[in-house]
This record gives sequence, C-alpha cells and structure tokens, in this order.
Amino acid sequence: MRTTNETLRGLLNEARWTGDALAKQVNALAAEIGLLIRLDRRSVSHWLAGRHPRSPLPELIAEAFARRLGQPVSVSDIGLTSPDSPFPEDPNADPLDTLEFLCRLAESGRESDQGGVYSLADLANVPAWPAGGELYRPPLREPAGARLEPEHVVAAEQMAQVFMGADSVFGGGYARAALARYLAYDIAPRLRAPARRETRSRMLSVATELAYLCGFMCFDDEQNAIAQRYYLVSLKLSVENEDPVGYAVALRAMSVQARALGHAREALTLAKAAVASVEGTASAVSDAQRASLYGPLAVAAAAHGDRDAALAALTRAQRLGAGSPTGFAAADDRRICQYRAASHAYQEAAVRSLLGDRSGAIRVLSESVRRRPADERRSRAITLASLAELHLDQGHLEESIAACHAFIDDYPPLHSSRARTALHHLTARLRPHAANHGARQLLVRAAAVSRPG
Repeated sequence: MRTTNETLRGLLNEARWTGDALAKQVNALAAEIGLLIRLDRRSVSHWLAGRHPRSPLPELIAEAFARRLGQPVSVSDIGLTSPDSPFPEDPNADPLDTLEFLCRLAESGRESDQGGVYSLADLANVPAWPAGGELYRPPLREPAGARLEPEHVVAAEQMAQVFMGADSVFGGGYARAALARYLAYDIAPRLRAPARRETRSRMLSVATELAYLCGFMCFDDEQNAIAQRYYLVSLKLSVENEDPVGYAVALRAMSVQARALGHAREALTLAKAAVASVEGTASAVSDAQRASLYGPLAVAAAAHGDRDAALAALTRAQRLGAGSPTGFAAADDRRICQYRAASHAYQEAAVRSLLGDRSGAIRVLSESVRRRPADERRSRAITLASLAELHLDQGHLEESIAACHAFIDDYPPLHSSRARTALHHLTARLRPHAANHGARQLLVRAAAVSRPG
C-alpha cells in the first residue's frame, strides 16, 4: 500500500501552486532539456497519492520548486526518489570523471532521461575570476598511464580543429557523440598521465576548449542539461589551468544559454562575470578576446531591459573588434575567442530587436548574413531564420519568404535541433499565409526537407 506524499503536498502549499500549475511548470522544464511531455493535475494527484515517477521527473519537479521558492530543493526534499535516478554530481567532482560519466550517458542513448535537468541553482554562485578557485578545488591525482608528450598535445589541437569545423558546417548533432568519446577516452587519460608542467598546461587548454565545444554542440542540439554540465567541466578545467580567458569563455557560453532559455537575470549576471574575469586580470588578453565577451554582454543587458548598458557594451565590442590588429577574429587568437564581424552584427541585431528597433535589426542582420564565411553554414542558417522571423514581425511577407528559401538552402546537411526548431516555427508562422502563392511554394519545400527528430 502506497503512503501519501505529505512532503510534496506541503511544498505545493508553500509555493501556492495548484496541481495544474506544477504540471505546467514541469512540462516547461522538460522542454529545456529536449523532452516533450504532457503532464496535468492528474499526474500530480498520482504523486501525492504515493506514486514515484521515473527519472527525470523527480529532478524536474525538484527544479520547479527550487525556481519557485528561490532556494535549493533536492529530490529527497520533495519525497520522491527512484532507483533509476542518475547519481547526483558532487560540485567538487573531478571533471575528468564527469567527462567519462557524460560519455557513458551518450553511449547509452539516455541523455534526456538520465542527464539531469538544466539547473538555475548551478548558475547562482559562479564568481568572476580570480574567485573561481573558491568554486572548485582541483583534485590531487596520482599520475597514471604513459607519459603525456608534446606530440599528444599537437594531435589534440588538430582534433580540436576537426571538431570545430564539423560543428560549424554540419551543426552540433553531427559529431557531439564522437567528441564526447574523444574527451572521455583520449583527453581524460592523457590528463591523468605524468607530464611536464608546460605540456600539461597546453593539454588542459585544449581540454577546456573541447569541453566548451561539446557543451555548445549539446546546446545546438537542444540538450541543455548536458550542455550545462560540459560548460561546468570547461570552467573547472580552466581553474585547474589558471586560465582566466578559458574561464571567461565558459561563463559567456553559460550566459548565452541562460538567455536563450529565457533566464535574463542570470544571463546578465554571468555575462558581467565573464567580462570582469578578463578585465580584472594581469594576464595578456587581446582586444579580440575582450570583444568576444562584450557582444554577449550587450545582448544580455538588452534582454534584461537595460538599454544604456546594452548600447555601451555593444559600442565597446565594436571598438575592441575594430581595433584588433587584424580586425575582428585575430588569426592568432584562441579558437574559442574568435569574434567575427558577422557575429558582432548578429549580436547588434539582437540588441536592436530587443530594444524595439526591428527595422535596424533587419538591416544589421542582413549584413551579418553577407559577412558570414561560407564554412559557417549552421550559423548562417540560424541567422537567416532570425531574419525571416523579423521580416514577418514587420509584415514583410515576400522578404520573409526569400530569407526562408535561403535558410532551406542551408538546412538539409545540418544536424542541429536549433535549426529544426527554427524550421518548425517558420512553417507554423507562414501557414496562415498559404493563400499566397510564394508562401504556399515555400511550405511545400519546407515539408520536403523536414525530417523526424
């Protein structure tokens, strides 16, 4: 006989939620990690009656209450546990162990139901550099395996180029499982091996970049809980390597993700911490590297409604990028810090749109498309989708159709859930215009390229 869950009932009362309100919030949180579920008040009634749902529902319910109450809430705090819940990750866990755990999740095909939830609590206490050392204490590892040599680092640097190119051309879903395996089975063992300090530092830099990249690939594939965990690994590795630039880039990525998921306050806090991490350090930081942090800060400030701060950050990014010796994206900069003119234009368009200047956003976004290199297919496609949406917002049907056609030109080779979601949104918005011949032709073409997720 089941025991009623009075703990959960008490939390519902504390949160001033009905069962229907809790169900709707859990549905929304599931969407953040790429799951489509349709709970209602009957589901909550079952939980109150003592039924224990399967993972990841307990984790989603706990996160829902944590956000509502503004305090940490664990699965045990809501009276719900299940034997298939993923083990809770220790904040001080060795990031190399985390890489291996995340790889096992990818290999099992259970990332969505075993990968945890996207947690706002994990964003709350991330400090700017140099206080990152308070966030994480690197473990003392016993050296194991064959010695790490410089040629191993060179090989890893070359592999980083391969994975970054694959992501840019084909989207995050194309190679993220392969990168997860490479991190777990090649990079992690290398970092456990004995090595000279300089060689180990170089390998840590590559590992920081690759963990960030794997996080971005997961973000592009709308696996947001997994993305967040890779970003936190990148953050920890940069602390271990005493690398403020890598630390700032991880914060930037976490800010971009938070804003994309609608968490404007957290996004702004993280973007400010990213900038402070390089502005407050004596390390040599190039203008292009700084510019790559101010652009996202501008967008985060605009999303939070701070017009003056957004425009100031945007101007700072423009001046830093234009003042770099080779303009935007200095050739000798770290790959994860490259900040192209097309990226700056995309962020300027986002700022203008958020501040109500849609006409200006369309103009600048069109410039971003023109400046986007040919090998950045995924970014160009996402930009074209945004341009099509803005044209529709302004009532420019023909211009929107043209942008949609250009988007579909890029779409077929992509393995990107963000691109797939953009296609679905665009077709849904154009369907009411099906009486228009051009819109009707576009809808037929969109249906032809659409494929199951």
